[in-house]
Amino acid sequence: MVPLWIPAALQGPEQLEQGSRLQEVLNQFLTFLYAAANWFGQLVVGLIQLILGDAIPETTFDGLVDPIGFLILLTIFLALAEVAKKIAWLVVVVGWILILVRVLMEVFG
Repeated sequence: MVPLWIPAALQGPEQLEQGSRLQEVLNQFLTFLYAAANWFGQLVVGLIQLILGDAIPETTFDGLVDPIGFLILLTIFLALAEVAKKIAWLVVVVGWILILVRVLMEVFG
């Protein structure tokens, strides 16, 4: 596969087709992330406005919907990564215990 940074004139038709498919998948993924972030941001802003009522003008959150949404997505990702990290450590520890048990069984059994 030819890297995407090589000019199109130097790429063959097969590489251009692979590059355009990759760009299309990347575009769809980023569009999904933006839509999810926007939705989460609108949800949080709506909850804040519901709780605070008229205490804060509605225009206060106009530029904050997307940043709030992306922070929520980042928080979710970090929480999932932390859970995955704990599960990985659990698997490693159990693996070492099982290897130790097997070695002890070979020595004493």
